[in-house]
Amino acid sequence: MRKKIDITELAVEAARSGVTAPLDLIRLMGGKSKKVEGKTLRAPDSMLAVYKNRFTYTFIMNDEVASIHFDDSRNEIFFKGHNIRNLELTEAQKNVLETLHFVLEEDNEGKKFLSSYFATLERVLADK
Repeated sequence: MRKKIDITELAVEAARSGVTAPLDLIRLMGGKSKKVEGKTLRAPDSMLAVYKNRFTYTFIMNDEVASIHFDDSRNEIFFKGHNIRNLELTEAQKNVLETLHFVLEEDNEGKKFLSSYFATLERVLADK
């Protein structure tokens, strides 16, 4: 059984090991992150980090680092740190949000989020 880590213990361990990068913090907490591999559509240098009931997909878009974060327990999707419910999404942003299924389908950890992610995405886009 995995040892439960409280936030204070995590902060001490992060400080001790010099960890500051978000993906390294996820690893320290027991999450998994990896470079996205596969033959389907994916952004260059993309990474997928999965921790319990959420994932973060980081990638390069228009020469900038971008990210999509999904929290399954809250049914919320964030694009570059902003809840997509509060954004006027461009066509390019919508396209990235919709084509994320190619990445999730090919990832063993990501597959479990497919239906809930797209149900949430459809709901938010329908409300706009």
